[in-house]
Amino acid sequence: MGSAAGEAFRDSVEEVPAGWSGPIFHLSHDYPVSKPPPPAGGYPWKQFDFRTQPAHYAQAVLNYGRSDLESEQIDWDPTKLAVPTWFHTPWMASGTQRERGREFIHGLTVERVGRLSELVQGGSTSRRFQNLAVGLYNDVGAWTIGRVWADPAAPDLSKAAFEDGAMSIKLLFTQATETDVPYLTNSKEWMANLFDPAQNRRVPQTLRLLQVDIAVRESDNDDLTGWVFGTFVYNGDLPGDSPFDRLTPVGLMWGNDPALVPDSGQSPVQGWINPNTGTYQHLGWAGRLNGPVDNPASSCLSCHSTAQAPQMENMTPSPATLSNLEKLRWFRNIRAGAPFADGAPSLDYSLQMAVAYQNWSAWRETAEEPPATPSHPARRFPVSRD
Repeated sequence: MGSAAGEAFRDSVEEVPAGWSGPIFHLSHDYPVSKPPPPAGGYPWKQFDFRTQPAHYAQAVLNYGRSDLESEQIDWDPTKLAVPTWFHTPWMASGTQRERGREFIHGLTVERVGRLSELVQGGSTSRRFQNLAVGLYNDVGAWTIGRVWADPAAPDLSKAAFEDGAMSIKLLFTQATETDVPYLTNSKEWMANLFDPAQNRRVPQTLRLLQVDIAVRESDNDDLTGWVFGTFVYNGDLPGDSPFDRLTPVGLMWGNDPALVPDSGQSPVQGWINPNTGTYQHLGWAGRLNGPVDNPASSCLSCHSTAQAPQMENMTPSPATLSNLEKLRWFRNIRAGAPFADGAPSLDYSLQMAVAYQNWSAWRETAEEPPATPSHPARRFPVSRD
């Protein structure tokens, strides 16, 4: 094991192969040392009410990320920006080459394996695809991350509370092709180094953009969760010059509808589901918001509300034999900064920070001179989207 800083800010789990001439991922970790102010004119989504104008709110958040990162020159690589305004989470290059850890081409990490039946109506339940993603935080979000990891050997978990305006965007790519999923036609393609069981090693493969997730720390929602989450799906049948023009919102959610259970005849009211995505969608438990890659047993807010250091519960209701009433524990409206379960501090809805803490913990156990650790139990549950 290397030093804490070396592991925390390592770009990828594997070395770049000799002779590689394609893109190479570099971690953006020059985090702001003071709280950045809002942009001139304020955050663009603030001009919309997420409760009554959810589609406009979601689009404003997406456009905020696109305006800085989408150009051909930048291509979602914030290290190419003249002034750093977008950043990655540290400690995510650890793991095994078979499954976890950032790959070297675009910094993608493994997400939940998807089934064709979740992407195409009537599709096979046994046909599965790997999905990978990369997430970025804006400057005010990265300010919090930088304060938590100011000392990469000793995270300060008391700083793990995001400020109003913190925002993250995550691009999710799939191994599925347009032959498998016709609405992926003309999607954005990226190469990624992912595990090939036939060769028992990682090899560069082509992936296609399927889903984009957004999350906003929203003070206007402090009475419920303090967060607003949204998901977009790619739809190749839509017009547009860019693949990002052909994204359509699946929905937006700001609360977990704590009493909603399946077959109740009720629909979510603390969220909005787009009835006209133009593509087949599986939603979350009892019709809550989820994206194409996400686990239908949960919801966007529900999964992220479990983020703690260490992870004290599974991200989704477990075991599956729980009654509906017992499952509702995963669908409480937990306020920003409050823990999902007693016994460990909250990471304020950031599963990337939960992965970072998990990897830091694993490094600490093997370090020659382990640093001090916060006084709470060893990690109990891995951070996994399965």
